[in-house]
Amino acid sequence: MTAFARAAALQEWGQATWELRSVNHRYLDITFKMPDYFREYEVEWRNLLAKTLHRGKVECHLSFIPSAKTAPALQINSNLVNQLLDAAKQLATHDSVATGMKAMELLRWPDVVRQGTIDYSELKLPLTAELTQALQRLVQNRQQEGAALKIVLEGKSAQILEQVAIVKERLPLCLEAQKLKITQRLADIQANVEKERLEQELVFYAQRMDVAEEIDRLVTHVQAVEQALKIPASGRRLDFLMQEMNREANTLAAKSSDHLVTKAAVELKVIIEQMREQIQNVE
Repeated sequence: MTAFARAAALQEWGQATWELRSVNHRYLDITFKMPDYFREYEVEWRNLLAKTLHRGKVECHLSFIPSAKTAPALQINSNLVNQLLDAAKQLATHDSVATGMKAMELLRWPDVVRQGTIDYSELKLPLTAELTQALQRLVQNRQQEGAALKIVLEGKSAQILEQVAIVKERLPLCLEAQKLKITQRLADIQANVEKERLEQELVFYAQRMDVAEEIDRLVTHVQAVEQALKIPASGRRLDFLMQEMNREANTLAAKSSDHLVTKAAVELKVIIEQMREQIQNVE
């Protein structure tokens, strides 16, 4: 589910900012972008998010600016500098080589300047607290979007029931129309068919075109969707229900010989696809 949250802290040890971004994804996919010296805590922070979030592609970005107190000091590799100066003096004895070496040239030499190490373990707890705060805000934003999404899906479910009602009302008329059609064809060819035989053909047609089971299952699936919308972390269940509803709509379209029933079946497939796209946002 799409959402964004931010939490920042300014303390004596420096400034830290967590930014969490969440977009649609079928499963839970968490990525971290942060300074390398905090990488040892990534597994723990990942587990913290996984306890609350179940779906979505979540990007977690930590920016950290150390204070003068915690910033590692620069260290000069004196041994390497002396070696470079000695090498420069030796080269200076050649007429074709310019003499002298500037300080900035030495500083740019690999491994001349090294950054001192510092223990950041004391920052684990405050950074975890800030991440927890950002996570809570992210969940709140997702819940707000989820509430609006629930209304949309409930409206789509009502539209499915409307199309089901159209099919239910049309089915007896379809059977009667088929009976009239067969009778007219028999009259056109002036064929004498026993009434019992005609009834058998009509029964066979009714059985072949019977979509009562599909209609009942569609209604049942809609009820299941309405129940799932009341349960947290029901996104995968809703995915499965969309697959089942689409299967029933396909069967309904395949069995249909009436243009209104076919139109209703197509409309059902459109509505179900719209719901499926929206359900990708559901946790």
